Amino acid sequence: MIRSPLPALAVLVLLTACAVNPWTVDSFEAPEADVAGKRTFVWRDGEVGAPLIKRPAVAADTQARLREAITHELKLKGYVETTDAAAADMIVSFQVSGSRRFEPSDQRRIGAPSPNEVLTPGNVRPPPASEVPREVSVRQGNVMVFAEHPGSGQLMWRGLVSAEIRTSSLERTVDKVIDAGRHIAQGFPARRTTH
Repeated sequence: MIRSPLPALAVLVLLTACAVNPWTVDSFEAPEADVAGKRTFVWRDGEVGAPLIKRPAVAADTQARLREAITHELKLKGYVETTDAAAADMIVSFQVSGSRRFEPSDQRRIGAPSPNEVLTPGNVRPPPASEVPREVSVRQGNVMVFAEHPGSGQLMWRGLVSAEIRTSSLERTVDKVIDAGRHIAQGFPARRTTH
């Protein structure tokens, strides 16, 4: 009996797709926009918010890399970048915002006593109330990509990734922001070509 490899192949493709895109992208297209029918786009400077804005060099690098990643994906979709705002069909921009908070760590200290030892009268005393609990840094970030109508400024398309980023360095955080922007742009409607 010969089995068809089609079901196994379908599962493999699905697993690969899940592994390739770790972000959940929320997108919206205005019904009257007909984004796929447009051809050209022009850039408006994006915004990079706190805490990255505290380091101007990092914010500038993030803007340049994010713009490059989004432009690359839009070109793959068939759109043409222009510098003439009057001739553009869309204005593309982005916004990055975020916050940083600290959460109590769920990791036990090495050598910490077991609950049985702590709860036994006369054994290990609890830590003093003045001791600061162990914490981990968590960054909550939002990356948004917009396409607007050049004449009216009305929103044509918007993609959003909102996620917690748990990284140990600012560089890794910026890499994740760029990756999120790239995946948002991959969800942009492909340009419709008419023959």
